[in-house]
Amino acid sequence: MSAHSRAKRGAAACTRKCAARAQRPSRASGRSRSATRRCARRSRNMCGGRAALPRCRSTSRITGGSMQALALLAQLLVGPGDTAVAETPAFRGIRQALAACGARWIDAEVDAHGIVPQDWAARAMFVTPARQFPTGAVLSLERRQTLLRWAQEREAVIIEDDYDSEFRHGGKSLEPLKVLDSSERVVYVGSFSKSLLPGTRIGYAVLPPPLAGPFARALQLTAGAFPVNLLEQKALAAFMACGEYERHLRRMKRSYSRKFQLLLQLARAELSEAFDWMESDAGLHIFGWWKGAERDYLRFRATCAERGVRFAEAQAPAAAGTKYGIYLNFPHLSEDELREGCRRLRLAWEQQSRDRL
Repeated sequence: MSAHSRAKRGAAACTRKCAARAQRPSRASGRSRSATRRCARRSRNMCGGRAALPRCRSTSRITGGSMQALALLAQLLVGPGDTAVAETPAFRGIRQALAACGARWIDAEVDAHGIVPQDWAARAMFVTPARQFPTGAVLSLERRQTLLRWAQEREAVIIEDDYDSEFRHGGKSLEPLKVLDSSERVVYVGSFSKSLLPGTRIGYAVLPPPLAGPFARALQLTAGAFPVNLLEQKALAAFMACGEYERHLRRMKRSYSRKFQLLLQLARAELSEAFDWMESDAGLHIFGWWKGAERDYLRFRATCAERGVRFAEAQAPAAAGTKYGIYLNFPHLSEDELREGCRRLRLAWEQQSRDRL
C-alpha cells in the first residue's frame, strides 16, 4: 500500500471516529461552527510557516467547498452586463460562475510572476496569488501591492482563491493578499477538500465587514435552515481539536513532496524538449507550456490518448493561434505509476516527432 493510501486510510478512520463523536447529543452546534471557523483561520499557520490572516474586522463563513464560495461571491458582486477580471489560464469554474450571472470578463494575462496588472474597468477580480492556477506562478509582492491599489481606486473587490498552497515542498511563501489588505477590498477563499477525503466539501471565505451580511444571507438561501455540512464540520473540528489534523497534514506533505520531486525530475529529464516546465515549490500538480506549434500539440495529445495517458490542459491566447499547456496531477498515483506515465508521454513525443518528419 502506498504512503498516500495509508495516509488517506488513516485520515478516514480518524474522521469516522470524530464523526461518531460529533453525533453525540450536544449543545455545541454553534460552538462547532465557531470552532471550524477558528480552524479555517488556524490552517494558515499549520505545518508550513504561513502567515496568519488578520483577526480584526474580518468574518469567516463556512461553505460547501470553495466553489460554492466563489459562485456566491460572483452572484453578489457582478450582475448582467457587469465586468470582472479573470486570469488566463484559470480554473474554469470562475468563468462558469460569471457566465451564470450574465457578467462579462476580461482575460488577464499571466506570466512567470502571476497576473500582469492593468488598470481594468471592472468591479471584481478573481485571482490565485499564492500559486496561480494552473501555472503555479507566485505573484510578486510588488504586483500584490499594485492589485490592492487598483481595487481601492476602482472600488473593486478582489477574490483571493488559495486552492492548494498548504502543500509546500520547499522555500517560503509570501503572505496572503488578505494580510496586506488595509482597505477591506479582499475576500480570502480556502478549502479543506484537498487535505481531507475528496467527498469532504468544506470550504470557507474570510470576508470584509461590508460583505459579511450579504454573503451570510446568500449562503442561507442555498443551505436552507441547516448549516452547510454540519456533521462534517463537527467531525473536522474534533479532528483538529485532538491534533490529528496537523499530524495528518504533515504525513500528506511528506508523501506528496516525494511524488512532486520525482514527477518534476522525470518531466524535466524526459519531456523538456516538448514542454517548458514552470518553476514551482508547492501544490499538487506540475505545469508546462508546449514549445511547439498548435497542430503538433493536437497530434501529441491524440497519441497520448492512444497510449492510455490523459492529462489536464490549459489554453491561452497567443500571437499565432492558441498556446497550450498541460498540468500533471500526482496525489492519486504511486511512484511506479508516475514513472510509467512519463515513459508513455516520452514515447508519444518520440512518435509524434517521427511522424512530423
